[in-house]
Amino acid sequence: MSQQNNVSVNEKLLKIRQDLLAGKVGLEESSITHLCENFNSLIKDCSKIISIFDEEISANILLEIFELLPTSQLVEEITNNLDKNDYYDFGKNLLQLITKEKLHLTSPLTHEYLNTIRYSNFLKKINRDKNWENLISELISASNYNINVLFNQRARDYSNKVLFKVILGNKIEEYSWKNVAENVNKYSENLKNILSEYEAKEIHIAFLMGNSLEMAMLDISCLTSGIVNVMIPANSVSEHISFILNQTKVPLLITSNEKQLSKIKAIKKEVPDLQKVILLKGGSVEDWVISFKKFMQDYSSKEPVINEEINSNKPVESLATIMYTSGTTGDPKGIMFSYMNIVYKRFCRAMALPEISDKDRYLAFLPLYHTFGRYLELFGAIFWGAEYSFMENPSVETMVSNMNLVKPTIFISIPKKWLQLYEAVSTRVNIELDDEEKIKSAVDEVTGGYLKWGLSAAGFLPPDVFQFFQQYDVHLMSGFGMTEATGGITMTPPMEYSPNSLGTSLPGVEIKLAEDGELLIKGEYVMMGYYGQSFDETFVDDGWLPTGDIMKEDEKGFIEIIDRKKEIYKNIKGETIAPQKIENYFRDFENIKQVFLVGDH
Repeated sequence: MSQQNNVSVNEKLLKIRQDLLAGKVGLEESSITHLCENFNSLIKDCSKIISIFDEEISANILLEIFELLPTSQLVEEITNNLDKNDYYDFGKNLLQLITKEKLHLTSPLTHEYLNTIRYSNFLKKINRDKNWENLISELISASNYNINVLFNQRARDYSNKVLFKVILGNKIEEYSWKNVAENVNKYSENLKNILSEYEAKEIHIAFLMGNSLEMAMLDISCLTSGIVNVMIPANSVSEHISFILNQTKVPLLITSNEKQLSKIKAIKKEVPDLQKVILLKGGSVEDWVISFKKFMQDYSSKEPVINEEINSNKPVESLATIMYTSGTTGDPKGIMFSYMNIVYKRFCRAMALPEISDKDRYLAFLPLYHTFGRYLELFGAIFWGAEYSFMENPSVETMVSNMNLVKPTIFISIPKKWLQLYEAVSTRVNIELDDEEKIKSAVDEVTGGYLKWGLSAAGFLPPDVFQFFQQYDVHLMSGFGMTEATGGITMTPPMEYSPNSLGTSLPGVEIKLAEDGELLIKGEYVMMGYYGQSFDETFVDDGWLPTGDIMKEDEKGFIEIIDRKKEIYKNIKGETIAPQKIENYFRDFENIKQVFLVGDH
């Protein structure tokens, strides 16, 4: 690099840093325009002048610039003016440089580069661009951009902004990113300390909990500190809980209340590996049960324990968590997710929904032990920097009341809830006869007036209900997914709803139809595998995962479900119905010769 070029790049670095430190409020419009031009020019220069990374002072200033972007309130203007091709080249250069040991700043810089990609105006430029999908995946892997890095970035960038809202009647308790990060760190240290009492090399923690602020923060604590947590559905029966605990051999379980604890008491003698249970609410006389308060008191006083198996910098390809299915058709299956599965899925969802941003608000009731509730809602809110409000309970009256209290912009649900919202509007107006203005007012009255985005999945919702909400500015989309794919696999793109269709494949996943029409999937956010099963038992033909669903695909690549390969139905509530199990109930009636269960949609 010539000395002239060196001076030019360093001057740009210093000027950009100075402007970002001044922030949006400290700059005139013309200065903001000049800043955007300078940043673009810098990216172009850095793509060509690689040796800037050899100079630690320049590299440190460049890293500081990227760290300043989110808090400067100028990131939207800068990303809006970015040339996506130059920025892509910059990312490719980071990928090449990241392997050079002397360039120790390249991984943190890559983390900050990935942080800039999540903004709406840039996501719109790269929507459904395969090159960008591949680059993001490669950068996550090469720089080890795990959940700990992502969460701490957001906590730094948003600090005093509200992350969680807990609704209590007509009141709301708010928890900022700073509050949550402090609690997450405390929980992480305490969990590490209690796990130090056990000697096994692989030690996991089981969760048997319903939705709560504590469950969300404990989950984040595990995923940011390298503790593998095992999610047991809260509606599991004791028999299935016993199976899961014996398969995973967890020594520690956290549960919500005495009702859930009673399931554990019923099987305690059957699960010899389970040593201790932490009870969030309520009490118990058993010596193997401790209250959450006692857990926080007794284990926060210890010096933090260093455990090489538990660390926040695990490789993104390593096991992060195990989620168990509800086991409707036999024993539950443990679905293993890596950090890559979880983090990459968030980028891919963002590319599919580029309009969603840190200005959005979720009202959430889907279970945090299932993929849509855990990943699309909880970790979606974390990824986008959005607000997440816990719905008090899923009754229609409470849902409408909570919507008016927190005024969500996003609502993700099973079909039943959208039908209930539709019916709530119908009780206020005549949908067939009243004018559009009156109907729109009723929709706003029911939903809080700000609802923009909706997703209905895990069951059939009539097309006329989809189209009703879309007509009144709620962009309701359909989708298809499964736990094994970290949630969604396909989705109708915004503004492109097609009746009875499940949409096209999401970014970051490949789909194809087998000869019999079964949908096969493959990609970086498809699970690692089932716990206790080999790769070859689960995947076919060079890594494709059979979904068990028979589909058809139209000329636009939109898919529609035809049948379930194993004849399993889902009802309007999203519950799985196994025909054989119900048919077996009639075996003992001698006058009944044959039983056949019919499932509509």
